[in-house]
Amino acid sequence: MPHLSEALLDSIIFSMEDQVTSYFIDLKNEQLITEDERSYILEEEGVEDNASKRFLPIPDWTPTDGFRLMEKFASTVRNPAVQRRLISALESGKGVFRKFKDELSEQPILERKWYTFKDEQLKRVVVSWYRELEGALSLEHLPPEPEEYAEDILLEDFSYSAYEGLPTDEMEALIQATLNEMHEGSDEDRIGSLLLSRQLECERIEHYMVARACDGSLAAILLYTPITDDVVHVPFFTVAKPYRGLGLFRLLFDAFSRQMARFHYSKMVINLAGEAIGLEKYFSPYKARNATKQLTLSTESWNLLHPSLEEAFL
Repeated sequence: MPHLSEALLDSIIFSMEDQVTSYFIDLKNEQLITEDERSYILEEEGVEDNASKRFLPIPDWTPTDGFRLMEKFASTVRNPAVQRRLISALESGKGVFRKFKDELSEQPILERKWYTFKDEQLKRVVVSWYRELEGALSLEHLPPEPEEYAEDILLEDFSYSAYEGLPTDEMEALIQATLNEMHEGSDEDRIGSLLLSRQLECERIEHYMVARACDGSLAAILLYTPITDDVVHVPFFTVAKPYRGLGLFRLLFDAFSRQMARFHYSKMVINLAGEAIGLEKYFSPYKARNATKQLTLSTESWNLLHPSLEEAFL
């Protein structure tokens, strides 16, 4: 087997998507060739008997495989509205490939993530095929993992900066939009919205970390307040709807954490409310611990399930 260089890897992937021509790896010349070129070599050199050893067909990649890959990508999109549109395109019947791409074209950042995701998945198919053929193979020159690709895309498409002072109208609008969204959600989200609103009204917060898209629009915001010389509190953060599901918060928080370290803060206290409660699992690998925890429960469930103290005296 020839060394799986990045150039050869890219060539195999490109050829896999060609639904018209069949391709082979010529082990003797260590290059990719077409079915016609293979036939010519066999005729010229008379190597018919050894054809199966010299020429290896590249992995199959059918339209069904492509469809399944689109379904897999759609399942990873965390923005519910965008995910529904992508799934609807895939379930629409004829022309699903075009409809899927049309939906992605309306979200340029997500579209780039799709092509990155697709490229990485195809590379994994090729790598797996190579390993099956040759066993343990050294693949030092393979590209980085998909998450690193995603970071590169987001770093290119957004800028991150600190802001101090009273919030601008744009910042206030994003904060209020998120609180309103929470208020329209479940009972727990509504309570979370009320608690956050009250806290933000009582505190005079003048420290922010923001992320802006290429066009300058506000994409995400994180509010923080120093408590002591080494502890900083994050009462609220949010990502604007069009930019959710891209991993933007992770990079915004990374920028914030590194900034706090430069300011010599060693501990960060983070409020989680609404959908952000799910981020508790995200923080746990970094040795996050509960400092406090708020729970909601109904009076009805307590009164029905807990023995009445009054009955103990009867």
